[in-house]
Amino acid sequence: MLITAIVGQNDKEKTANIINSILHNSRKRISIVDSKNLSGLDGKLVKSYLAELERNNTDILILKLDLSEISKEIYDYLRFDIIVFTDKADEINGEMEQNYMHLMKKAFSLLKEKGIAIVNADDNELNKFFKDIKHYIVTYGFNLKASMTTSSIGDLVAKDNMLCCLQRRIYTKNGTVIEPQEFKVRTDLESVDPNNVLAAATFVLVNGFDINQMKN
Repeated sequence: MLITAIVGQNDKEKTANIINSILHNSRKRISIVDSKNLSGLDGKLVKSYLAELERNNTDILILKLDLSEISKEIYDYLRFDIIVFTDKADEINGEMEQNYMHLMKKAFSLLKEKGIAIVNADDNELNKFFKDIKHYIVTYGFNLKASMTTSSIGDLVAKDNMLCCLQRRIYTKNGTVIEPQEFKVRTDLESVDPNNVLAAATFVLVNGFDINQMKN
């Protein structure tokens, strides 16, 4: 079972729902859980909970992780294959910044040894927050440095789909190479932030799912 955390102050719910929508026809069983619902678990209960998901043939567990929960006992026992970061660090300032950085480092310390971090490349503070992370990082955003972007803002004119552009080759969790290409993701752009679509599309690609799943 793939264990994923969507981390941030905002847009965790929407990003999780887009992932679920994209993979609707993939025959994968996805469980989406809010971290607050698990915060009281100890090590024994965490293991029992994960075992129960496995028995129910859950393929992907997506945990919507609120950073205020990161110090709870459950995270002494839970480790992630992928972390999707939906915040932009440069939007955090003042007295909150130091504590926020501490919590983010704690969150990313929960990645497994071969885990993948998916982060927003539009973040001007990206290097400050992620310079010590040794894991494989894949970026999304609206600039030339992002691995996953959209060709131009004009691509957002269609309200029921978004043209995504993989600008450089990336590697999936199993080591498969995905070359640069463009594809459309069907979604209601009037109700979601395009960044959430890019983050969700990146998640699907790094897990090696058929890109045609996103086209339909």
